[in-house]
Amino acid sequence: MIESSSIKHVLEDSSFKEAMENLKQMHMDMIINSDVDEKVAREICYLRITTINEILSHLESIASDEKIDKKRWKI
Repeated sequence: MIESSSIKHVLEDSSFKEAMENLKQMHMDMIINSDVDEKVAREICYLRITTINEILSHLESIASDEKIDKKRWKI
């Protein structure tokens, strides 16, 4: 079972945050500095940025599970 607290610690880690931002920025720079005829390269960079964002969103969702469970009504 995935422990949401462990995922939360990873997401809060400044080195992890910096690494993810650097990775996204690297791909943004590749898009910005691409030539007009490098459409496929831009599309690949866009897909990679989207993938990074989706992974981070998924991890944030997992990290929120514990918080949501604590606030859930007990019947």
